[in-house]
Amino acid sequence: MMRSTWPRAEQRYILHFAFCITAALVVAALGAGRALAQQPAASAQAPAAQQAAPSQQAAPANLDDYMKLARTGIQQDKSKIIGAALELDATQSAAFWPVYKKYEAELATIGDQRYAGIKDYAAHYGSLTDAKATELTDKALALEEQRLALVKRYAGEFRKIVPAVKVARWVQTEMALNKIVDLRLAAEVPLAK
Repeated sequence: MMRSTWPRAEQRYILHFAFCITAALVVAALGAGRALAQQPAASAQAPAAQQAAPSQQAAPANLDDYMKLARTGIQQDKSKIIGAALELDATQSAAFWPVYKKYEAELATIGDQRYAGIKDYAAHYGSLTDAKATELTDKALALEEQRLALVKRYAGEFRKIVPAVKVARWVQTEMALNKIVDLRLAAEVPLAK
């Protein structure tokens, strides 16, 4: 039996964060899943004029509420996890957190674009053309590249203010947390048809 070398406090924080993310995303996914499942039915009941322009159909407003709820919970716990993983002293903390808040603001912009892509996908679910599938796929891949470029850029910024080992911890933790969110989203968004 292999024994973990992680300090118990870090394990607890990470497990707590994973649980909170899972709970928040389950709530969000229930709304997203309902929205995606109901989208084709709503399209079938819509007047012919609305069916002719499916790209102008908006995803249900409650999907926005679920995403706001999920983001709020994730953001609160994410900062706690990052703080526990980095173990910053007072000087490092004073330098790190303002830069981290800028990073989170830029990451949120990418997240908004990803969410817009999910809403666009929901609006076209069941009637996805090859052209629209290509557009959505290319947009998703570009956003993934932007997110990785953002992490790389901020790793460089963080190296100017905290030791490289702490930056490595940040990258490890940030990437792991992003993967948790990505896996939950992937599990809830149905495959294209």
